[in-house]
Amino acid sequence: MSSRRLIAKRGVTLVEVLIALTILAVVILPVVIGLWQSLVATNESSISAVASSIVREKIEGLKVKGFDQVESELREPRDLKPGDGFFEVEVAVETVRPNDAANSGMKKAEVSVYRAGGTETLAIATTYLIPFGI
Repeated sequence: MSSRRLIAKRGVTLVEVLIALTILAVVILPVVIGLWQSLVATNESSISAVASSIVREKIEGLKVKGFDQVESELREPRDLKPGDGFFEVEVAVETVRPNDAANSGMKKAEVSVYRAGGTETLAIATTYLIPFGI
């Protein structure tokens, strides 16, 4: 009778604990990895959306300028919040048709947004400008 009491009061062995932890890790690890990947994807998507918004805003600014004032601009910092310097914006302007039939000319303006100090383009857009409008 006493041996039955000892077996009934016996605790969990180290092997049982290790097996339980292994099963738990096999179940929880993919969930944690999935959450991490979704956070990274959301962050990259947000950065891409903001960069696209900056490009559109800069293109609209070029449209408002007079044709003769539209010129290339070197990379300049663009802040999300004052002082953060997260993005850099560059404008490359070239005259594509200086001597066309109407002798009006046409400019090609390409706006690129980079992460500050980076070389990879986050967003890019091209527009063509003519002297009497777009």
